[in-house]
Amino acid sequence: SDIRLAAEGGEVAGFCTGWESFKSTWRKALDTGDAIIVVQAIPKAHPELPKVPLAIQFAKTEEARRLIEVGAHDPGAIARPFVLPPATPKDRVQLLRKAFLDTLKDPEFLADANKANLDINPVGGEEIGKIVDNLFRLDASLVAKLKQILIPK
Repeated sequence: SDIRLAAEGGEVAGFCTGWESFKSTWRKALDTGDAIIVVQAIPKAHPELPKVPLAIQFAKTEEARRLIEVGAHDPGAIARPFVLPPATPKDRVQLLRKAFLDTLKDPEFLADANKANLDINPVGGEEIGKIVDNLFRLDASLVAKLKQILIPK
């Protein structure tokens, strides 16, 4: 890929990506020490990376902590949602949520995911709802700061 060529050619000294993808596509570089994981932008350490610090540990203020939560943790938690139309009856929503989460706990499913080097870390529908609700209630000053950080000029 372009990122690999840029990294191997010395054009890029670092980048941000998910661990499950990185550990398979960059295995040789990890094994030789040519690639080093320096920080995790997730709420709790990945079990395979217990000694790699979390970004949130470097937050020196409450504002910095919130910026990391809202700018990295929350989007990561809702990155691949499965959604239903707003008018879906509540009993169907509950049934589908339970079936989905039960599937994600199924030993055979998890074994297949493991063979494919896929991490399964589900976030339930209620939790996703809370995250989205909180994003819509962000303080205007925090939104302005996020825009300043995330939108290139």
